[in-house]
Amino acid sequence: MAKPRIYDPGSMPDKQLRAELSHLHEELERASSVDAPSRELLETLSGDIERLLDTSARRDAADSSHESLSERLGEAVRHFEESHPALSVAVGRIATALSNMGI
Repeated sequence: MAKPRIYDPGSMPDKQLRAELSHLHEELERASSVDAPSRELLETLSGDIERLLDTSARRDAADSSHESLSERLGEAVRHFEESHPALSVAVGRIATALSNMGI
């Protein structure tokens, strides 16, 4: 049985994820035409990811909250594909970074 991953705030995937979150915030600031519900969706996802990064230990990838986050990120990527491709790419990179971390 695999050991659960222990949170390491200095790990490369963590730094990559934080950089991708920063990029998402920059893209969101540039995208003036994002409607209020879409902006709220991205801010909620960002907050959820920040809380995940701030926990003292990573949970199993099968945990329902992680699955939910992954699903919501996928939905956000599809939502922004046509209207805001840069936001779609930024969200996709975050999803990839989380996947690389086993989340």
